[in-house]
Amino acid sequence: MQVTFITTPELFEQKFHLAAPLLKPVVDRAIKGEIALEDIASMTKSGRFITAVVEDKGEPVLALTFEFVPYPQQLAVNIVALGGHGLAEVAAEFWETFKDWCRSAGVDMIEAWCGDAMARMLGRYEFKSAYQVVRAQL
Repeated sequence: MQVTFITTPELFEQKFHLAAPLLKPVVDRAIKGEIALEDIASMTKSGRFITAVVEDKGEPVLALTFEFVPYPQQLAVNIVALGGHGLAEVAAEFWETFKDWCRSAGVDMIEAWCGDAMARMLGRYEFKSAYQVVRAQL
């Protein structure tokens, strides 16, 4: 398994096309209109987001897009989108790599603003509910 964190325009050109098909179903089905795949692409290219691509035997199997959230007392990483094939199995193997990368970047916690299905899946990896998000559409 090879993990690439897309952190430069060069890596974006080399690897984002592998992540896009894995992220598209998440954007289409799970995200509630706040962000499009094109937004993830442009924000990854500009450095606002980081997208990680996991390849197994040269095939992309998992893509994860995240952003840093600098709270006054802690630095967090917010998972924006997570998609892939055989997600439960691959995520279990990738999780430790991701946590190590976050620690090396000075991150104190990883969070995700997500739906119930994603929250259940992330619950397997030490995530616990902290807040409930409510909205009023204008």
